[in-house]
Amino acid sequence: MIKSINKTLQLTLIFTILLILSTTCTQNSKQQNVEDEKNPEVTLFNTEKRILHSEIINDDFEIYISLPYRYAYTDTTYPVLFNLDANISFGITDNVVHILSTLNKEIPEMIVVGIAYTIKGVEDWAAMRGRDFKPTSHPEKDKAWQDRLSRATGRDDIVITSGGADKFLAFIRKELIPFIESNYRVSSDRAIAGVSASGLFTLYTLFQHPETFQRYFAGSPSISWDEPYMYKLENDFAVTHKDLPVRLFMCVGSLESESYINNMKKIAQLLRSRNYPNLELEAVIFENETHGSIYQASISSALKMLYKNYYD
Repeated sequence: MIKSINKTLQLTLIFTILLILSTTCTQNSKQQNVEDEKNPEVTLFNTEKRILHSEIINDDFEIYISLPYRYAYTDTTYPVLFNLDANISFGITDNVVHILSTLNKEIPEMIVVGIAYTIKGVEDWAAMRGRDFKPTSHPEKDKAWQDRLSRATGRDDIVITSGGADKFLAFIRKELIPFIESNYRVSSDRAIAGVSASGLFTLYTLFQHPETFQRYFAGSPSISWDEPYMYKLENDFAVTHKDLPVRLFMCVGSLESESYINNMKKIAQLLRSRNYPNLELEAVIFENETHGSIYQASISSALKMLYKNYYD
């Protein structure tokens, strides 16, 4: 009899525990759903994320696509702006493009293509851009950056290997652009925008394969990464070309280091001295701006210059 009672008590206890757990899980689930309903994620309107594997680099890229507001309701083809450093700059670029194109009609509506990385944190973004944007290899500088990022994050798995700009440019030309042209209604009018290391890559592209884009925005280009190299590329291009038919907007902030300011001035002076008949160049020093604030301060001016008289 006692055994029977004990067994009944055990079953009752187990049932009670299961009931409590079930109720708790249901309450937690309901609470989570309420939280999810109360706090939805912020998204950018009319945007998509695609994953593109590069056989050239042997890595996956996150590709952010921002479409014009009327894209779904027209059969129009649009110019496309390729936005480097998209992990941190895509939101800025996307919003400025929409404001200037849709609301103010100062630039044409366009598709913005952000090139980003799958990352755990900004330290991974910093490491990957070192690989892709730097045209030359500097192991000692890579090690210094690795140590700096490791100290800041406590991670010991950060690896930076510079010098991959040639492969990254090949990825853009041979894999990314064909992918975009196959999946979206884009015209042959292409622009590229980069700042700091990606600004350096923008100039690298300009001197290596200028026909890839018609419009270039190089904000605070890090020419001092390997200072003689970029001037060599510029000189080699000038020796073999009589024209550079692009629009180029360059800028730095007045509060940046003398190296950034002087290098931008020097590149601008060299390009003007070549007297390329179809080069449209604007080089600006933005007052009271730092290396960290220059992109935000300059993106509107850059876009308005690059697309000036677009419909003429």
